[in-house]
Amino acid sequence: MSAAVSTRKLLQMAAILLLTVVAGWMVASLVDEREARQRELLSDFTKSWGPRQVVHVPTLVVPYRAAADRPWRYLKFAPARYAAEGALSPEWRRRGLFAAPVYGMALTVDGRFVVPEARRLTGIAEPGGSIAWERAFITVEATDLSRLGMADGMQVDGTMRSWQACREVVGRDEDCQGSVLAVPVALTAQGGTVPFQMVLTLRGVGGMRLASEGRNGTLALSAPWPTPSFVGSALPETSTVGENGFTAHWSLVNPAGRQMWTQIRADAVEADAVQVGVDLLEATPTYRMVNRVSKYGILIVALSFTVYFLFELLSGLRIHAAQYALLGASLTLFPLLLVSLAEPLGFVPGYAAASALVLAQASGFTALVTRRWLAAGGFLALLAGLFGFIYVLLRLETYALLSGSLALFVVLSAVMVLTGRVNWWGERA
Repeated sequence: MSAAVSTRKLLQMAAILLLTVVAGWMVASLVDEREARQRELLSDFTKSWGPRQVVHVPTLVVPYRAAADRPWRYLKFAPARYAAEGALSPEWRRRGLFAAPVYGMALTVDGRFVVPEARRLTGIAEPGGSIAWERAFITVEATDLSRLGMADGMQVDGTMRSWQACREVVGRDEDCQGSVLAVPVALTAQGGTVPFQMVLTLRGVGGMRLASEGRNGTLALSAPWPTPSFVGSALPETSTVGENGFTAHWSLVNPAGRQMWTQIRADAVEADAVQVGVDLLEATPTYRMVNRVSKYGILIVALSFTVYFLFELLSGLRIHAAQYALLGASLTLFPLLLVSLAEPLGFVPGYAAASALVLAQASGFTALVTRRWLAAGGFLALLAGLFGFIYVLLRLETYALLSGSLALFVVLSAVMVLTGRVNWWGERA
């Protein structure tokens, strides 16, 4: 191959490669559109099934007046100690080709409040003011408490009590504007302890959080879900994750946490409360993986063009620019086939099926172009190895960049060795 022909062929290859990049962008935009529809489905499930739940540990609330002419405010106490345990029952809910993880959860919280003695409350109420201990109540707040079970409630001092709407207990709508439930406790004196046991049945999407103002508590979560992501202010002290699910245990010790504070509203919780919990991740996030595959599209096409060019350079074959373009079109279809097959089959089967289709088409086309079975077999092996290597890169998180960089270095080295004895100014040496 002469220098002029080589230069012209390289320019043609570059132009075709640019066109495949544009086509790849179109495919990537389609993948983004499908991912947006998946997010819409998640939003729909949030409305119909339940949101990602953030549950606040119960709070003891006591109305008080600082003075006779002052409005009612609320004295609040965090549990002195609590132990929360949640068992999630997750499942996939589908709508057409799209799916989202939803769950039901049985949450129990055992704990106790310590009511301080009178001397510790000096300064709360001025002369003429009062603390209405007989109107005390315990509240629990969550993102959505509209789907509780019949057995849900709170046991206080050994007596089981049903949940009531916060505004029914307080008597003021403006003081209870969130998703809050309450049970009256009617304290008769200052000092002493108030043991409680809370039972909640919740539904949500994607994950849950437990928020606490207390100084000393524990949380245990379990679910038959193999791919959890533990999130929040602290990671679990102990956790076990396997194919059959996970268990996790948090010890939430916060010496700086407040045990007592005052607020204007009965339902307001602190934004800086400690939060811990779990997200239920998809084992293989389909759209994120397809997006990553689409980013490797230019690499697949470039390496395939390089192999074709080496066929021409080293074997004396003549391959037309139109044949390069057809090969590029075949390889550019890979991400589109992948997302089309992964939606109904899952990512791993979809990747295997899409790879097999493209491998069969591209290697068969190579056999027709070169009319040499050995060349077609070599191209098939190289392309299969490339698809396999990309799959390995997708599974790697920490070392994906390192592995990809080393692989490109090896490929470039191999091309340099193969073309090292080529006389670019004339015929092959």
